Amino acid sequence: MSSPVRRDTRRYRRRILAICAAIATIGFVVTAPIYLDRVESDLETRVPDELAEAGYPNLTASFSGQDGTIFCEAPLNDPEAARQAAYDIWGVRAIELDRTCRVNTSPLVDDGADGTADTTADATEAADATDPTPPTTTTPTSTTSPSEPAFATVADAVAGSPQLSLLAVLLQEADLIAEFGDPGADQVTLFAATDDAFEALPADVLAEIREDTELLRSLVFHHTADGALSSDDFETGPIDMADGTTLDLDAEVPSIDGVTISVLDIETGNGVVHMIDEVIFPDDFGVGAAAMAEAGAAFDGTTVGLTGTVATEAVRATLLGAAADGVEVVDELGVDPDTGVDAEVGARMAALISSSTSQLVEASIAFDGEALTVTGVAPSEAARDVVAEVAAEADAAAEITVEAAPEPEPEPEPEPDPAADVETLLNAYVAANPILFQPSSALITDDSAPALDRIAQIIGGADGVLVTVEGHTDSDGDPDENLTLSRLRALSVERALIERGIADAVIEFEGFGSEQPILVDGVEDKAASRRVEFRVVTVSP
Repeated sequence: MSSPVRRDTRRYRRRILAICAAIATIGFVVTAPIYLDRVESDLETRVPDELAEAGYPNLTASFSGQDGTIFCEAPLNDPEAARQAAYDIWGVRAIELDRTCRVNTSPLVDDGADGTADTTADATEAADATDPTPPTTTTPTSTTSPSEPAFATVADAVAGSPQLSLLAVLLQEADLIAEFGDPGADQVTLFAATDDAFEALPADVLAEIREDTELLRSLVFHHTADGALSSDDFETGPIDMADGTTLDLDAEVPSIDGVTISVLDIETGNGVVHMIDEVIFPDDFGVGAAAMAEAGAAFDGTTVGLTGTVATEAVRATLLGAAADGVEVVDELGVDPDTGVDAEVGARMAALISSSTSQLVEASIAFDGEALTVTGVAPSEAARDVVAEVAAEADAAAEITVEAAPEPEPEPEPEPDPAADVETLLNAYVAANPILFQPSSALITDDSAPALDRIAQIIGGADGVLVTVEGHTDSDGDPDENLTLSRLRALSVERALIERGIADAVIEFEGFGSEQPILVDGVEDKAASRRVEFRVVTVSP
């Protein structure tokens, strides 16, 4: 039987160990962000210095954790060698080259009789400086030259055109550099998709293509025709492509398979390159731009409910604002830049929503990813004809019956929602006066004290509400670390508001990490993603 003294000793030792473990945990939480800042700062200084010693001077680097991007004052002669040298530097986990580091190899064309010089580089740089999606009425750039070709091969033309930097990488990945870079090879015409065209594809689609060399080769050959076909030789009609398919060429626009040719006639020693701003997929390719999502609107006489997925917040706003005056709108729309309903379909749907909610007793508007339809009941033939005319203009199938409908009951006055008003006020204020933190830390800066005072004043003036502080981060770094940081930042704001007199029972916190990024045209706005927001709900007394 053990003695009481020994039992007390064991209890004392366990307490000591527990206290040590708690101190170690607190130390990690406090020092981890500081360590991360030091790692990034060290890499941003050390990587350019070591690359300069390796023969790559005048470079700068930006790091998020151990993942970085190199920026150049001038294009590098061998970008991939510089990238590999950066990989070999201790502490670098992943490194990318900014487009400022890419080589432009296009030579000057000999002076013409009038003493002027024309370069393919000038033409492609001019095209790159304009809007990346030119309207179809814009006259395409032509780089036709009366003298020697600006490039020895098609591969050289792709590598020397800034707009085609991604295609140059894809040619390497598909093992097609030798084929397109052989000056003695048969002449070909390449309808080259620009960087903007590839970047417009969903990330998973482009990744799937790049993982399959044969799939990638077939896609390149789908953009390639035998023989050198300059714009002077264009004839409207089908042309045979190297993958055995045919595409329709329109010599007037000009366009290929409905895609406008934005830059014409980059002549080379073994063919011609024309630039297009969309990727053209074969019918049986198996991957490609995702099918457009479904969307719809259901109108019951007083309320219209919107469902489905749209591509942008602008399309959502168009649909939300389309209902007739006095009609309540229930928004259940999602946003997906890759598959959502685009602006063109959204405008057609909005026209149908507007006419249906103003003319019909009930209606259903549906887009199934391809076709648009409207069905409903009209109080009169005149109302039916109005909607039918709008449907015809919107290229939508219409099935409207006529039936006398009772007068709709007056809409009840909505009850005031104090929680919604407080939430709107808080988020509008914090958007204009963001709460700032030390970098990679949950410590609130002193500059945010006035903002916290005002937020506490707003919350303190509201009765019967529960406020949740929500922390968010961008997608840089480790997701688990981002989640922890977002929770700590939300907790810091909650504690600061409690110190300013907010009752602990009416405020709580929650962190979401990088789960809810702010997307602009499908690209994360990282500064906007790093935020603190408020969610407010009404609680029963």
